[in-house]
Amino acid sequence: MVHPSRPVRSAVSPLILALLFALLVSPAWGKKAPETHGHEHAAFSAEASETRGTARYSLETGAALHLSNLRYRVPQAAPETMARRFLNDHHEVLGLRFADTRDLTLHAVREGLSGTTVRLRQHADGIPVHQAELVVTFNRQGQARTVASTYRPQVESLATRQPIVGVAEAEALALDRLAAVADTLDVDTSTVELDSTLQVLVLDGQPHLAHRVVSLGESAVDGWEYHVDAFDGRLLRAADTKLYIDGSGDVFEPDPLSSAGTSYGDSGYTDNNDGDTPELVAEIQTVTLRDITETGGMFFLTGPWAEVVDHDNPFKGLFEQATANWNFTRVDDAFEAANTYHHIDLYMRYLNVTLGLNIRPTQYSTGVRFDPSGWSGADNSSYSPGTGRLSFGEGGVDDAEDADVIIHELGHGLHDWVTAGGLSQVEGLSEGIGDYAAVSYSRSFNQWTPADPQWDWMFSWDGHNEFWGGRVTNWNDIRDYPDDLGGSIHQNGQFWASCNIDILEQIGIARADTAHWEGIARTGSGTNQQDAAQAVLDAAADLGYSVAEVTTMVSVYQGCGYTVIAPDLGTIFVDGFESGDTTAWSSGG
Repeated sequence: MVHPSRPVRSAVSPLILALLFALLVSPAWGKKAPETHGHEHAAFSAEASETRGTARYSLETGAALHLSNLRYRVPQAAPETMARRFLNDHHEVLGLRFADTRDLTLHAVREGLSGTTVRLRQHADGIPVHQAELVVTFNRQGQARTVASTYRPQVESLATRQPIVGVAEAEALALDRLAAVADTLDVDTSTVELDSTLQVLVLDGQPHLAHRVVSLGESAVDGWEYHVDAFDGRLLRAADTKLYIDGSGDVFEPDPLSSAGTSYGDSGYTDNNDGDTPELVAEIQTVTLRDITETGGMFFLTGPWAEVVDHDNPFKGLFEQATANWNFTRVDDAFEAANTYHHIDLYMRYLNVTLGLNIRPTQYSTGVRFDPSGWSGADNSSYSPGTGRLSFGEGGVDDAEDADVIIHELGHGLHDWVTAGGLSQVEGLSEGIGDYAAVSYSRSFNQWTPADPQWDWMFSWDGHNEFWGGRVTNWNDIRDYPDDLGGSIHQNGQFWASCNIDILEQIGIARADTAHWEGIARTGSGTNQQDAAQAVLDAAADLGYSVAEVTTMVSVYQGCGYTVIAPDLGTIFVDGFESGDTTAWSSGG
């Protein structure tokens, strides 16, 4: 249970709490968040929408949710000024309350390889609106190219009324719910900290003034997010914001089955309670652990791109030692620590140094923080947006032994960081992004061929075994997007991963990865897979990809079921988003 006297950290100032206003809330809306405490993700249900031409519109509000293939010019100025000018010119189609964008505050500006992305977040009388933002991307010529929106036009009925429920009451409710979560995981909550802010939360089209309470700290229950109504104290929403993978695995270079070219269950190639076999030991590769840290004669797995932290039960430490050589087999937990450090370090250097993409953690300035022995030993792993940390469980095949698991969870982090907190799980997008990153990475080792079933496997060592079935990247072969989208975000994510791996096979790993991440950087928290596909195409065009490359990408995306068009570099749009024009967007001058 949570210690009742433990201090908590609150971000709500007395000034904010003294603000007087009210929201028109639906008195009939009384459904509480589910009582389950399993893998409940923070994603809301996808907003009902329809695509017309190169734009997608909300069926609820009529506002544009995604605009792509734009060629709209605004006067050259600072990126924020240019973004506000574009939004001013098109505030009606985007459903903005104010043409002068007074209810939008600058959140982040990213200078990417293909252009500049500006993120503006919505607020109401100084109170942030939960997951409400506008993302405007300009190409290198200063033309607006893509807009992603989760702006909430419903947030407009404010009056003077003081919240009745205070922070302390909201946090008490959150702690009570968190204790139930902790009981199911059998974890200690004595180190839990709370971060509380006042927000406007829109649910079922209705705005609510609510306290957002997020659990932080050093346990597997960090990252839970609760919204408590500031007027009547109801729990409006409870969600685990960590992003999970179901399964466990061992990894070597990138895993013992791939390097050996064999299958799970072959002689010597089973988990066997983390036991060594001559066959598994033979697959251990000796690699360079780059830029680790020496302090006081002790060596730590701490570098510019990756860092071991011990934030999660069972708290096995940092695996520091008096030598710089981590020579262990999988029976020793230090093997998983060094293995995870190596793969994260290698992939982060590839993205940032080789490709020049500039994707780093936003929650801290060090390398990617990870705990190779977490989750109370359970068969699970996660990335937490609140802390920016990764945790790897040890059930079944240890998750930190399989590069597919490591890079998948890192992929969630990359998605979170490149969008400055605008990660989307609509249609399982982030799950697909994690799978794509993992398979792209493992394909680079050139160990399987298209003739092998493992060519399309995701979690080659962690899954497809006695513990669980894993996932694949040939999901589109017998399924159609969007008709065959199911209820599972992990299942749905396979559409995205499979289609983008098809592109990778056509244009090459580096070209596919660069366009992929530059495109994802243009998306927001409400982006679906189709919007993301168009964003990747727009990024490829702005990167200067050849007509043949872009045409190939368009063909693959369309073959997967995405309604996308080839970016047209030469046309000028005539204003009228509702016209259904599928060929061009306009220039403002």
